[in-house]
Amino acid sequence: MRNLTHDALTTQLTFRVAFRATDYLHTESLDNWREFRDRLHNGYPVSGVGIRATRRSLRIVDGEAGGFLHENEDIDPEDATGELPWFPYEAASAAYSFTLLEGFGNELCEIVNPGYLKNRQAWHHGIYGDTDLADKTQLKKARDAFVKPFGCKVDRAKQYAVRRVIDIKRERNSFMHEAEVDVRFEDFHNKVLATIASLYFLVLPSGRELSVYPYYDFHGKWGTET
Repeated sequence: MRNLTHDALTTQLTFRVAFRATDYLHTESLDNWREFRDRLHNGYPVSGVGIRATRRSLRIVDGEAGGFLHENEDIDPEDATGELPWFPYEAASAAYSFTLLEGFGNELCEIVNPGYLKNRQAWHHGIYGDTDLADKTQLKKARDAFVKPFGCKVDRAKQYAVRRVIDIKRERNSFMHEAEVDVRFEDFHNKVLATIASLYFLVLPSGRELSVYPYYDFHGKWGTET
């Protein structure tokens, strides 16, 4: 369980840095959009995509082979630059981090409570994003659903951990099912990281500390965990 959790956190933490690097490049390109546009004139590395479909052409994807999708169309760099602000990379990153969290929880469940999950069922299936946080009955159901997949007693579940999962599910539903793009990835990801740690301590009550930093320790901050 310790190795599984460390691997899950390492993947999430390195993804966070990848997001920050991407966010920096994206912001730099937006701030210096004229320079970005001019760079697109050099070899025209960004091409347009178009669809020209008939019932017959839908059998083939490649437009050059008679299919419906034409992926290498000429596009004015001005137009390509104008699309730069639109890409929902924060929502996309949140979706990916949620998928990783789901996979971690499912693997953990299989270790501590093998056979519990049915086909196509995730560990968080009993926790709903529309749970009324002011309703004690609904919160109790969510708390029960938090521990049940892992075969733990309900008194081991911290209220703050359950509330975070409810928040995660609510936000996840907004961008996965309602196409909302107004999501702050780092806030969402903080809850994901906290949930991984909460599940670890839920199934391993003897654990006292998790310490994971996947890069060089410049200041001696990341010592041996207990």
